[in-house]
Amino acid sequence: MEDALIRRAGLADTDQLVVLRREFALEDSEAVERPDYERDCRAFLLDAIGGDRWQIWLAEIDGRIVSHVYVALVDKVPRPLREHRRIAYLTNVYTRPEFRGRGMGSRLLKEAQEAARAADVEVMLVWPSEESIDFYRRHGFSSPGEPLVWEA
Repeated sequence: MEDALIRRAGLADTDQLVVLRREFALEDSEAVERPDYERDCRAFLLDAIGGDRWQIWLAEIDGRIVSHVYVALVDKVPRPLREHRRIAYLTNVYTRPEFRGRGMGSRLLKEAQEAARAADVEVMLVWPSEESIDFYRRHGFSSPGEPLVWEA
C-alpha cells in the first residue's frame, strides 16, 4: 500500500478539491450538475482555505488527493463559566472508491479530531449516512440524543 501524506489543504489544492467534491456528490446519483457549481465551489474553497473557520484535511498519494474531510469551526457565545470556545461540524468525509479500506479515512478523522482539540472544540457533530455510522462509532462518536433541527 502506498503511504498517503496527511495534511491541511492549501490554495494549490483547489482544482483537485473541486473535482473530488463533484465525485463525492454525484457518486451514487444521476442528478445533473448545476451550471454554477464550479464557480461557487472555487469561491467557497478560496474563502475556507484562506480563512480560519474551516479546516480541510486531505490524504495525498503521488500528488493526487484521494481522500478528504472538512471541519467547520463555530465559535460559542462566551459564558462566565470556564468552557470550550468552539463546536465543530464534520462534513464531506470522502475517499475515492479505489482507495477505500486502506485506513486513510481513519487517519484523516484522527488528524481532524486532534486539530479540533487544539482549537478548543467541545463537541464535533456529524450527520452520517446509514453506511458510515459504524465508522464514526469506531472513532468515538456517539448519539446521546438527536438535536432539534429547523429546516428552511
